[in-house]
Amino acid sequence: MIHIAICEDNDADMTHLRALLHQTKLLCDFTEYTSAEPMLLDMENGQKHFDLFLLDIFLPGRNGVETARRIRSLDEKAVLIFLTVSEDFYREAFDLYAFHYLIKPIRLSDLTKVLTKAANQISSPEETLPILSNRQKLILRQADIVYIESASHMLCFHMQDGQQYVSYGKLNEIQTQLASELFVRCHKSFIANLIYVSKLTREGFYVGDTLIPISRTYAADAKNIYYKRLFGVFREH
Repeated sequence: MIHIAICEDNDADMTHLRALLHQTKLLCDFTEYTSAEPMLLDMENGQKHFDLFLLDIFLPGRNGVETARRIRSLDEKAVLIFLTVSEDFYREAFDLYAFHYLIKPIRLSDLTKVLTKAANQISSPEETLPILSNRQKLILRQADIVYIESASHMLCFHMQDGQQYVSYGKLNEIQTQLASELFVRCHKSFIANLIYVSKLTREGFYVGDTLIPISRTYAADAKNIYYKRLFGVFREH
């Protein structure tokens, strides 16, 4: 059972979305909200837990992007799907690692496709990566790996919390174990996690203030994957 929160202030759009959800035949339940605050309060008080959020961008008070930031701070695994008449907020949605971005009027085929993919992700076991570091076996959560650096047959895993883990290995071998939708090879010595890439310049990917270089060999593929993620993930029809 997938637990869905709908945050939509337009009555007609809410009625339409409700009808579509029933037609998808997805095994789910959903709670409707017309603004962000009651939904966030239910989450903060532990009254409700949601796996997936359908968020209108243009909400009264706290808008959809601001709401998504708060949701992400409360539940980093939450699946966020934005609903809007405009694509103006695709950059913000990408930064929040939104699962999808549906343009109104929403079609049954689009909603079914997106929710089916989301349900599969929610029900799948979390992707991890086992490594041997300092003679200890560690299980790293792939989503927490910011980037991987290779030098002199050693791999350094730079983590979201600032930790660094060093292990023997080859970048080519590690690459085959990584989730292809998250990671991109951009240099013979670097693999970056697109979740954390804040911008792309001529020099490379930026993760915060850290520059991850992009070499000529990997430039075309790395940039194509980045732009496909940035623009394409919200426009799959």
